[in-house]
Amino acid sequence: MSLRSHVVLCSCLLLATSGAPTIIGASGNQLAIQEISYTGEAVIDGEYDSTHLWQSDPHNLSVSLYTGNKTGIYTVCTSLRKPTNNSTQSLACKDVSLSPNSTRQVNFSFNRIPINMTGNTTVRTTISNSSNNTSIAEQTTEIDVLTKTGDIDDDGLTNEAELERATAVNGSDTDEDGLTDEEEVDEYQTDPTQADTDDDGLRDSEEISAGTDPTDPDTDDDSLKDGRENELGTNASKADTDSDGLTDLFELNLGTNPTNPDSDNDGLADGREVGLRTDPLAVDTDGDGLDDSTEIQIGTDPTDADTDNDGLDDGFERQFGTSATNPFVAGGLYLGFALLLAGTVFMYQRSSTDEVPPVSDNQQYDSNSDMPSPPPSEEIVTDSDRVLKLLHENGDCLSQGEIIKQTEWSKSKVSRLLSKMEDNGQIEKITIGRENIILLADTELD
Repeated sequence: MSLRSHVVLCSCLLLATSGAPTIIGASGNQLAIQEISYTGEAVIDGEYDSTHLWQSDPHNLSVSLYTGNKTGIYTVCTSLRKPTNNSTQSLACKDVSLSPNSTRQVNFSFNRIPINMTGNTTVRTTISNSSNNTSIAEQTTEIDVLTKTGDIDDDGLTNEAELERATAVNGSDTDEDGLTDEEEVDEYQTDPTQADTDDDGLRDSEEISAGTDPTDPDTDDDSLKDGRENELGTNASKADTDSDGLTDLFELNLGTNPTNPDSDNDGLADGREVGLRTDPLAVDTDGDGLDDSTEIQIGTDPTDADTDNDGLDDGFERQFGTSATNPFVAGGLYLGFALLLAGTVFMYQRSSTDEVPPVSDNQQYDSNSDMPSPPPSEEIVTDSDRVLKLLHENGDCLSQGEIIKQTEWSKSKVSRLLSKMEDNGQIEKITIGRENIILLADTELD
């Protein structure tokens, strides 16, 4: 039960006792004190081991008696004693008339408690014979007497202020979060009854030590709670822990490392790669043999293995010294290879003219030559024709992966060829999930 206002009119707290009340010289059916209780404005409501009273407020003390076999006039007295110095203060006495085997209520009213009785105090109630002043029964219990301007737990908050905020008057750190109640109320504006004021997974004292805001669950507004960032090892006070241009939450969703600005260590920050549409988790996005940062430096496209579409990967051209951004330079290389090949063939043919092969009966001869004519050759099929043939054989529709499998060409060759065929209007490409589907032009797909 939480603490409420210190003013509780007509409330009643029973004083805690252990065992039966003390009865002096009792035997059989004797006079006894059953219980005592406090009511009135002085009573401080709350969960305490003993009754708490304001020293300056009025209150009532009620003593419940069982008369036993006693009759006649008896005196009931109440007094206070300070355990620290054994000083005693008598409060009041009343003569009461008793009849056998009945319950009697004796009430005392007080405007205040003596100021010298503040703190832990013992209440002693006695019953004595009026004629000879012999004690018959007594009972003691403990109360805490508080002044409103005092600070019993020495935490910087007055007793009255603690009751107003529902903090413990006899404990300096109500929520046990490592901060005193006064620090939470006056310095950090946190809730002294909640160890984690903003419910972000970090105790208030942990947030103070880390430099985060204990009243804001997401100090850096990156949509990650401070406690979650503490688990991840990211900076809860900085939306972009590694300063790579991407917020910590974006990196978690992307799969990159929010504490490493270059997750794939390719020389480009993760944020830069996202802007370039390269893969921040792959050193060589297009698989052409050049890392992404090198392609940026030399001016090639890190997302296209063949920047100039000349049939040679950028990495190959870089290795052999041709231009990966100029198709004509590579074309000159092709021309050189072609001339060298043609020269080799020509020299071979020259060396072969001195020998004429014998003619068999089934050989055919040209009408104007003694040499046999060559057998008819098969029709030359281009790469594009081969792809079109595969599409016709497979219902005008085939995945790019299946084309690679059936032609046994490289992925980069197939990708370049299909791009050219699409530009020429021979095919259409559509993407389903992570797969490219290749259609003959003007084919309707169900």
